[in-house]
Amino acid sequence: MQTIIETVQPYVNTIVTAAAGVLTAFVLGGLNRLKTKVNVWLEARTTAAQREVIHKVAGEAFALAQTAFKEAGGERKLQEALQYTTLRLAEQGITVSAVEIRSAIEKAYLEYKAKTKSVLTNEEAHPS
Repeated sequence: MQTIIETVQPYVNTIVTAAAGVLTAFVLGGLNRLKTKVNVWLEARTTAAQREVIHKVAGEAFALAQTAFKEAGGERKLQEALQYTTLRLAEQGITVSAVEIRSAIEKAYLEYKAKTKSVLTNEEAHPS
């Protein structure tokens, strides 16, 4: 009986080592897939968070241009809002194109117009 165990022992060790290697490969492969999925999720989340910051700063820029440059024309207000937004985003390490910044400011403008039109429409319908 002892000789059979001694004869089979090297084969058992080889099989166990090979099984451990295969199991390790599967675990590492699974971890790599998980890492990829987490990175994609974080990338998407960061982009969403950055977009939120961009729109918030653009809204601030629009409000600043509307109040601080009341007498200025629309183009001057836009230039001031673009400058403010670019500087604020750079402070936060967010780099986006001028077109993206302008579109965020234009969106803030359209939202403002929609709100003021809604307020005026409601006041006309229900005078105090």
